[in-house]
This record gives sequence, structure tokens and C-alpha cells, in this order.
Amino acid sequence: MLKLLSTRWHGLAGNTRGVLLVVLAMLCWSVLDACNKRLMAEGIAPRQVLFLQSTVVLLMVAPLIAWTRGRVIRTRNPRMHLLRAGFIVTSAGCAAWAVSHLPLAEASAYLMTGALFMLPLGVWLLGERPHWLRWLGVAVGFGGVLAILQPGAGAFQPAALVALFGALMEAMLGVVLKKYSGHEHPIAILTWSQTACWISFGVLSGFALPSVPPALWVLLPIVGLSASGIYLSYFFAYRAGDASAVEAGSFSLLLFSPTLGYVFFAETPAAAFWTGAGLLVCGIALVIVEPTGRAG
Repeated sequence: MLKLLSTRWHGLAGNTRGVLLVVLAMLCWSVLDACNKRLMAEGIAPRQVLFLQSTVVLLMVAPLIAWTRGRVIRTRNPRMHLLRAGFIVTSAGCAAWAVSHLPLAEASAYLMTGALFMLPLGVWLLGERPHWLRWLGVAVGFGGVLAILQPGAGAFQPAALVALFGALMEAMLGVVLKKYSGHEHPIAILTWSQTACWISFGVLSGFALPSVPPALWVLLPIVGLSASGIYLSYFFAYRAGDASAVEAGSFSLLLFSPTLGYVFFAETPAAAFWTGAGLLVCGIALVIVEPTGRAG
């Protein structure tokens, strides 16, 4: 049975597998944000939640590291991990802070703009030459962001700018992953990324784990699995297909996050959110399309 499933999986086109893996990453992302938001509702600071999250992930991978005697996390490019460390700590901090101050669906929509930031960053840092239609998609997508932001309106949330900066840092992570991590083991990427978070947020938290109510202990393995799932799914998605194509799977975040926000936090997005989300989806769709061939 497993062999049959493996054969069918590898029989799919690379971009199709990549899109499905990004959908899995978005599911993990929305679940992780919901769990973190629930923990922060108990008065746990975002930095403590992130310290707890990285601790759980490292405890989960520790047996594998011990079993391989550290071979699985050996790296050929320590500078790449140091570069990623700066981006991931900043991105994680911004995302957690935004989730604690915004409805889950709205925070996720802003964080989803990382797919739009990838285009100018790809031109600047990766030497890509995209079709004009992709630039139009960036304009449309950020028009959607402005529709959700409502700049100048009384409902404007400064936390939205923090989320957008986090999305920019997430896009930088994608650039580094695409450019430098071709020969790295996925567990090495996961471990060193979480080690950077553990050290950084541990210092900010005094290396003191927060007190989690016993009723919420069930969330801890979910947090660990979700955080790991995001990294591993993106890693294999980028290996399976073109980075700009597999980002089509990020649309699913606008399905998962509003659903979890409504079910667990009774959050109902306003009409402005759905207008902006629709424009954001159209923008990312245009970014993905390449009518005259792939980007260079």
C-alpha cells in the first residue's frame, strides 16, 4: 500500500507535488498560529511562547540526532544557517506578536504577502527576469493589502505593519533556502533554525519556560509537529518544483485561518477583509502565471 502511494506521489508533476506540500505547510502554519494564540490568551508573552515552541521542536528531533550521532545536522554551509537565523528570529517574533494583536485570519493574510515580496527579491538577489504580468500581480496583491489595512481608518492596526515586516523576512528566508540549501539535510535546516530561536527567545525570556495550564498541555505536541511541518513541507516543496509556481498552495491559508479563527476564537472577518483577500489571491495568481516561459 505504501509503495503504491509512493509511486502515485512521484508520478505527479513536480509543481503539483510542490503545491500540495505548500498546502500542507499552510495547514501547519494556521494550526500553529491558533495554538500560539490560545497560549498567549493565558497571559504568556509572545517571546515565551516562541521559546517554548523551539524547546518542544528540539526535544522532538533530539532522539534522531542522537541516533545518527549528529551526522544528520552536519552542515557544509554554516554561514547560510547564521544568515537564516537572523531572518527566522525576526520573522517568528513579528508573526507571533501580530497573531497576539490581530484576528487570526487578518494576521495570516498579511503574512501571506511573503509570496509577493519574493518577486522583487528574486529579481534583486537571484537574477530572475519575470514577465510583466508578475509585476501587475504584485500591484494587485498589495492593493488587497491596502484594502485590509484601511490606512487612515479608525480601525487601522499598527500590528499589521509588524506582520508585513514579518512576511518580508519570511520571503528572505525563502530566498536563502532556494539559493544556498541544495545540499543540506532537511533535519539540519529545522534543527539549526530552531536552535537560533531557542537561544534568541531564551535570552529574552531568561531561559525560563512559561507555566502552561494542564488543560493546554495537549497543545504542546501539536505545536511541535506544526512548527516542524512548516519547515519540512517548504523544504521539499522547493525541491519538487519552481518556487514561484508552488506558492499557489499559499491560497489555502485564507481557508484554514478564518475557519480556525471562527471555530476557536469566534472571529468573523469584516467585509474589507474578504475584499482585500480576494485581491490578494488574484495578485498571487498573476505572480504565479508565466505566459511566455519561466523566469530566468
